[in-house]
Amino acid sequence: MHEQEQLITLTEAAKNIPGRPSTNCVWRWCRKGVCSRTGERIRLQHARIGGKIFTTAKWLEEFGQRVAAADAEYFDANQPPTAPRRRRSLNRQEQQRREHLDRIDRELTEAGL
Repeated sequence: MHEQEQLITLTEAAKNIPGRPSTNCVWRWCRKGVCSRTGERIRLQHARIGGKIFTTAKWLEEFGQRVAAADAEYFDANQPPTAPRRRRSLNRQEQQRREHLDRIDRELTEAGL
């Protein structure tokens, strides 16, 4: 590990992550990881020194990038083909209601209202 990579506790890491996950959540990321949409399990890199668990800001950033990349890979592979949107067909009740309203509009127009 380089000197530039300062170790931080999981509590410190949790305070600096957007959304403020709990320290236990960050520990789960280290221990169990996150299952991405591709099914790949991605773990947060960490170091155990004595009885404490540490990570670095760089490892947190890499973790987030790996999860996002795996999700993007999944979404790119499972992108449905784009087709022109079709108008929704009216069900029978909606069709009858539309005809009724059209009939009322015609009667009001004929009456001059």
